[in-house]
Amino acid sequence: MNNPYASLVLDQTDKSTTVPVSFRLPVNINNELEELAESLDRTRSALINEFIEIGISGTNKFLEERSKNPVLETPTSDHGTNIKPKNFIANTNYSHDKSAQAMMLEEHEFAAFFDGWREYVCNLSIGDKVYLYQSGVGFIASGTVASELEKSDYKNVTDAKYSKKLEDFKTGFKAISAKQFKQITGEGTNFRMTLARMKNEQAQKLDKEIDKRMSEKSSS
Repeated sequence: MNNPYASLVLDQTDKSTTVPVSFRLPVNINNELEELAESLDRTRSALINEFIEIGISGTNKFLEERSKNPVLETPTSDHGTNIKPKNFIANTNYSHDKSAQAMMLEEHEFAAFFDGWREYVCNLSIGDKVYLYQSGVGFIASGTVASELEKSDYKNVTDAKYSKKLEDFKTGFKAISAKQFKQITGEGTNFRMTLARMKNEQAQKLDKEIDKRMSEKSSS
């Protein structure tokens, strides 16, 4: 059965706009590229673009496998009064499962799926701030953890989905790219992990930018 949320995703992937990139190739690689272009009747730029896409896809799969089986932090009470909230970047894994990201946006939640990745959700406590990040696009939503762990079936697999609800949920603003994030906060971070910590200073600056873009959305 098709996921009912698949058509609801706000996809800001931009495949029509191009940006100039300048780099140098070793002579032998350039010669082979020329040979391929002539043999396949393709342009060099078209081949380079395809090779880069293949390389990124392969690297993403490698990083996904490397991030499997997260280290679980010491459990803390979601109702404790002295626990300082943490900030997390949560990668929606859109390239692997578009309907999963759509579900997160519709249900106002962060979710991870299947053994080895779903356990990341266990590291979130009530009050933690979560910023949903779509690879290749940027930050697309934010919210504060507001529930205990929820388990549910996914794609006919029992308890394949772990999730936690997010309140004060914000989405629909113009995505904030990795480059823009670095410009806004003054430093980068790990965008490819299923779940990664973010510094408080970065989160505060990102919140301001999200609020600014939400206002621009409302006034447009």
